[in-house]
Amino acid sequence: MTRYGFIGTGSMGSMLIRQFTRTKTLRPEEISACSRQGISAQAVAADTGITVKSSPREVASDADVLFICVRPLDVHSVLSGILDLLSERTLLISIASCVTLENLKTWAGPDVRCVKVIPSLTAEEHAGISLVAWGGGVTPADRELVFSLFSAIGTPVEIQEQHFELYADLTSCAPALFAAMMQEFASAAVRREGVPLALAEFLVRQTLIGTARLLEEADTGFDELIGRVATKGGITEEGVKVLEGRLPAVYDELLEVTLAKYALLKKQIADQDRHK
Repeated sequence: MTRYGFIGTGSMGSMLIRQFTRTKTLRPEEISACSRQGISAQAVAADTGITVKSSPREVASDADVLFICVRPLDVHSVLSGILDLLSERTLLISIASCVTLENLKTWAGPDVRCVKVIPSLTAEEHAGISLVAWGGGVTPADRELVFSLFSAIGTPVEIQEQHFELYADLTSCAPALFAAMMQEFASAAVRREGVPLALAEFLVRQTLIGTARLLEEADTGFDELIGRVATKGGITEEGVKVLEGRLPAVYDELLEVTLAKYALLKKQIADQDRHK
């Protein structure tokens, strides 16, 4: 039996465990996990029946596939603490976007096969994208396993690592960005006519859900959907013109600041590495 270990059961780590067990992709008896304080791991265990262990070393000691689900700045220290337990039998899967495959190879050792995956919270609804990049030495069986796991909770997409941060903005970060945009749309209606905020947010939220279904089920592209709603010379067309005029600058700035934050975290990781 393949053993799966999860070090870190925060938002993403716990989501992955719950979805893998909920979809019966993995059995609870195959999974062990730990968290810093133990509280979140116990909560996941109560929901799923997995085994809780007291430390990363206990998780790593019998894991064939080891998920590292801690903050980027904590990955090095976690791997340093379990380095002697890692070997050529270990498949290491990191979900820390700013930790590179080269970092993982250096910290985990040359024999460990490493994969970088950035999932999305939308996997809770069996939807969205998991970005995947492969480290050296990864076997066809490893690739099949990773794609099987993440296909069960969404759509895995293989990408080149140098584009990870940009694509993560479009996938992993996007649910929060979309929610912030829709929240501001509803707030504008409140400012305009004093309508109840709760009602405005409900209307926008339900419309967003319906729009997503149109895009998915009817296989409709963005341009086609805009054309169906924003008829020539109509009211919606005027609103679309406002967005087309102003949003390019907004999104250029959004990508600039988020990519700068990624770069800062990478620098902090590099500095941290040099001081070890």
